[in-house]
Amino acid sequence: MIFTGNHKRLAQFYESVAGIPIVFSDDSFTVLASETFELVLHSVSGEWHVSDPPRAREDSCLKPFFPVRKLSEAREKAATFGGQLRPKNDEWTARGFRACEAIDPDGNVIQFREDEHP
Repeated sequence: MIFTGNHKRLAQFYESVAGIPIVFSDDSFTVLASETFELVLHSVSGEWHVSDPPRAREDSCLKPFFPVRKLSEAREKAATFGGQLRPKNDEWTARGFRACEAIDPDGNVIQFREDEHP
């Protein structure tokens, strides 16, 4: 679960960039799900401020990663939907995947990974 001031905006980002379909949404939260994963985006009450552009929230104890088909496509989509992947020269490889750190529109630090051997 990710708490946010704008669950619909964040849902659009994760659906578009990570390819996780929205399966439910109401005024309070949105659920995105695949066969093996569920991401719940829940609105918080009160004032919620996100800088423009969003700043990375580096002090979080969690950093989820999301598989994508191509990091280059994820970089373009992320920018379109209010997030940002680090530059291509900051990508790295390990255990058969290529990865890149990113932030979502709220500044949550996440990671996208593409399989090096599709």
